[in-house]
Amino acid sequence: METIRVGIIGAGGIAQYGHLPAFRNTPGVEVVAIADINEKKLAHVAEKFGIPRRFTDYREMLEQADIDAVSICTPNYLHREMSINSLNAGKHVLCEKPVAVTGEDAKAIIAAAEASGKVFMGAFCQRFSGASQILKKFIQDGKFGDIYYVKGGYIRRRGIPGLGGWFTTKSLSGGGCMLDIGVHALDRMYWLMGAPEPVAVSGAVYQAFKDNAVDGGWPPLDTRIGDVFAGINDVEDMASGYVQFANGATLVLEASWAGNCEPNFYMQLFGTKAGAMEDSRGLKIFGEEAGSLLDIEPQVDTKINTYEAEIAHFVDCIREGKKPLTTPQEIINVAKIIEAVYRSAEQNGQQIKISDL
Repeated sequence: METIRVGIIGAGGIAQYGHLPAFRNTPGVEVVAIADINEKKLAHVAEKFGIPRRFTDYREMLEQADIDAVSICTPNYLHREMSINSLNAGKHVLCEKPVAVTGEDAKAIIAAAEASGKVFMGAFCQRFSGASQILKKFIQDGKFGDIYYVKGGYIRRRGIPGLGGWFTTKSLSGGGCMLDIGVHALDRMYWLMGAPEPVAVSGAVYQAFKDNAVDGGWPPLDTRIGDVFAGINDVEDMASGYVQFANGATLVLEASWAGNCEPNFYMQLFGTKAGAMEDSRGLKIFGEEAGSLLDIEPQVDTKINTYEAEIAHFVDCIREGKKPLTTPQEIINVAKIIEAVYRSAEQNGQQIKISDL
């Protein structure tokens, strides 16, 4: 395959600030088409990024544009439909997180991917950070032993995205901060601990800022051309979950768009041979050697553009037949865990068995 020709579905903030610049900076790739129902935004983005073909219906793009792959950058409720239709049309697919709102949606997408023989990859860019890559190598080399407890989260003090738009409208997003940013923390922790089989989940959600919510500035204002917001805010602004796995390990997760708290994106791993802590201050590994406790501070490459690294990997999978870093079962289980958090919250924290989903 020579030049990989890409179509973008959805012209919003993540496309303009993440996918489009990354594809443009990836050798041997050309974005030749873009689709969005918002005609004003579509025209603006197509002109800004020099995209020759534009469509208000993504299905027409799949039929009429000469493309090999698509990036799906749309509201969450559209991911299942668009992923399946794109795979059935013979396109490789990179789908923004969360890949699916429910476990059943995730399974349907994976079934379509397997039937198509095309690459399907979930866009979990945090797996490609410098700290994540260092930790994964340590873990794969057996330096941590068995990881039995993990906790982490993605915490904002005032960061509700697109207040009144699709992000805060449950019928379009499926949920609030847990599906938006909590999924980043969950996916990374779950991947690092080796993706054990989840068996039960308890969760809680809160909407403490419903009456005094403030827009967090994402998507950036310059990406909202032509957007019409309905003013709905019926999703949580804080959530937490407790996950139990078949191998005895546990995971604690929290996510917040708004709270009277210190903002942070953090993770702590406990292993039988070593552990780690990573947050805004950096990465530290805690181990033992020659009978002494030992703290290690790896030199982390903080200049990695995680979107570019993610998309370079997606392109490599297409060109070289590699398996995506996001495996089918990981995608399904991450979706099931978050679905279970919401179900548990609806039942006042009652434990939800993954097998019941």
